[in-house]
Amino acid sequence: MSLSRGLVCAGAVLALVATPARACMSDQSKQEIAEGKLAIASKRDAAGRPEKPYILTLSSPACLTATDPADSVKSTRTIHIFSSQDQVHAQIAKFVGKTVLVRGQPFAAHTAHHHAAIVMDISEIDTH
Repeated sequence: MSLSRGLVCAGAVLALVATPARACMSDQSKQEIAEGKLAIASKRDAAGRPEKPYILTLSSPACLTATDPADSVKSTRTIHIFSSQDQVHAQIAKFVGKTVLVRGQPFAAHTAHHHAAIVMDISEIDTH
């Protein structure tokens, strides 16, 4: 291998290593953004009752840094979304099957009603 070819290869490897990773979402922020394809899943709660959560499937993995380190999520490709705001909640269904951007406050799943490692209470949803 020639010296110039070796330097080009070394530079390419360095560029890959030096590329900054996307920062994890924080459970303290109400302004986190996620992008993915929205679907309705068929799930069951702990008592076996059917539930139909909205699941956002991400194009690249996301992570969550939580106040309690035990609740942090290292990597996931799905987020269970909902909205505690009536106006936003009423809009979610029309986006099923579409690629969307959502903004809101993520947190770690902690009940049988949460169907992804990260759950997000969204304040905005839209296509791009």
